[in-house]
Amino acid sequence: MTSGPKVPFAVALVACLLALLLPQLARGDEDSLSGPVLSEAQCAIVEDSAGNVLYEKNADKQMPMASITKVMTAMVALDSGIDLDTRCQIHATNLGADSQTAGFVEGDTPTLRELLRVMLVYSANDAAENVALNVAGSEDAFVELMNEKAQELGMTSTHFVNPHGLDEDGHYSTVSDLALMGRVALSEYPFIASTVHTHSVTVSVAGTQKTFYSTDELLGTYRGIRGIKTGYVAGSAAFLGACQRNGVELFTCVLGAQTSSGRFADTATLLDWAYANFKRVSVASDSWVVGVRPYAYNFAMSCAVMPIGDETAAMWPEGGSLSFSTTMLQRNLVVDNGQPVGSTTWTQDGRSAGSVHYAARLSLANIPRVNVFTLPLYGYAA
Repeated sequence: MTSGPKVPFAVALVACLLALLLPQLARGDEDSLSGPVLSEAQCAIVEDSAGNVLYEKNADKQMPMASITKVMTAMVALDSGIDLDTRCQIHATNLGADSQTAGFVEGDTPTLRELLRVMLVYSANDAAENVALNVAGSEDAFVELMNEKAQELGMTSTHFVNPHGLDEDGHYSTVSDLALMGRVALSEYPFIASTVHTHSVTVSVAGTQKTFYSTDELLGTYRGIRGIKTGYVAGSAAFLGACQRNGVELFTCVLGAQTSSGRFADTATLLDWAYANFKRVSVASDSWVVGVRPYAYNFAMSCAVMPIGDETAAMWPEGGSLSFSTTMLQRNLVVDNGQPVGSTTWTQDGRSAGSVHYAARLSLANIPRVNVFTLPLYGYAA
């Protein structure tokens, strides 16, 4: 297999068309292109579902991540394989007078599921502590698992000291690492994805049924929000967020906001900016014929090479030029109906922007001539 267009005229033509088209596609109003205006966050990031960075501010600055820690606590607990309906023993905890707790007492026997839900929804520190103790036997052993998981995920600027996020020396992360953690949590842990989108949870505490409400003030107020976790230590509010609109999923993180409301306001600003400037550019239609190949079972017949479906590429403000690379089977190789034939990958300044996959389609009718004026992007190897 070889890659890249080999038809000089088509290449020259597409270069001219893209030169005319892309500046218009990428252009927005001057205010939006300057980036979002944040009110409080010292560090911030917006990424798409593939991890492509759309905006960042001090993305690699190490900061306290507070209760965003609990997302990692949940992942490690779920990785343990312990049945979520296992009853847990409650251990007395001394987490400070100002620590947010659910009020579990010795003698309570919540399930691991209940502890995780109260921890993620209400951000209860006693729930997080008892998750660690029941899963690993000690806080130190559990924290070791947290740091191993962080390294496994590539969170190279993160270090955990406890399972709840209360401020301690050596307990830190970055918005870049936390956005990565958020993407993994929502894509690979269905329990976390459903729980962080929950408005409240009711469990038995000290013999009484209590309802605990989410600390995420964007739930139900910001369109498309999916969670995922708040955090607060003295003078530094944080939020790790996820949002999905019209099939576009974005992840945000803000650290170092001065107020609780500021972290949510800055998150909304990041998302508003990203969704306002996001553009999709059509790069393929399933009606296009981009080549013809001989049919493997009847040399008198041919297969049209066509995109498997309609496809678009994602473009972002100040993202640079949109470019492509095509890889195809050699032109004279015979193909079967439905056989994959090749693909085109689209990038914007090195960032993955989309892809198109092609397949052979047997047609009893005459196959139309390929029109390079309509399809200048697809050349073929000899």
